[in-house]
Amino acid sequence: MRSGLFALMALLVLVGCEPKKTNTLKEGEIISLDQQVLPNREWQISRSVIELSFCRDRVNEDLLASESELRGWRGSGEPTAFPPYRDEGLEKLAELLSNQSVSDQPMSGQPTLLWQKDGNVSAQRYYVAMPASASKGELADAVFPMVAFLSSSDQICHVAVDDSY
Repeated sequence: MRSGLFALMALLVLVGCEPKKTNTLKEGEIISLDQQVLPNREWQISRSVIELSFCRDRVNEDLLASESELRGWRGSGEPTAFPPYRDEGLEKLAELLSNQSVSDQPMSGQPTLLWQKDGNVSAQRYYVAMPASASKGELADAVFPMVAFLSSSDQICHVAVDDSY
C-alpha cells in the first residue's frame, strides 16, 4: 500500500513537471541567421524587400528595431547584445516559416528564410535569405512564393514587396 502511494505521488510530481522547451531546427536557423551580418560567405539576400505585419501588435513590438540598431546588435558578435523581448518575436517568425509546405520552397530545395532589415510598431521589412550556393535566379524566384505563403497565413495581416532596393 505504501509503495503504491509513493508511486502515485511520484507520478503526480512528474506530471506536474513541464518539459524544457527546445528550439526547432527552423527556430535555431532563424535565430542564428538573425544574429549575422548579411550577405556573407554562407548566406545571400534578395534585392527585394518583403514588408509584413503580424496581426498581433505584440509580435510586431517584439521585432521592433531600426536598421542601425540591428546593425549594431549584429556587428557586436554577441547574442547578448539583442534585447530579450526579441526572442518571442523570432519564435513567432520561426513558427510561421515552419508551416511552409514543400510547394512553397524553391525547386532547388534550398532553405528559404527571412532576414530582418528593420521594423517599426506596425510592420517589419525582411530580405529573403538563401544559402550562398543558391543561384541569383533561385534567390529572385523565391521572393514571390514567400509572399504568396505569407499572404495565405492567418497570422499575417499585411504583406507587400518593395523592389526599389
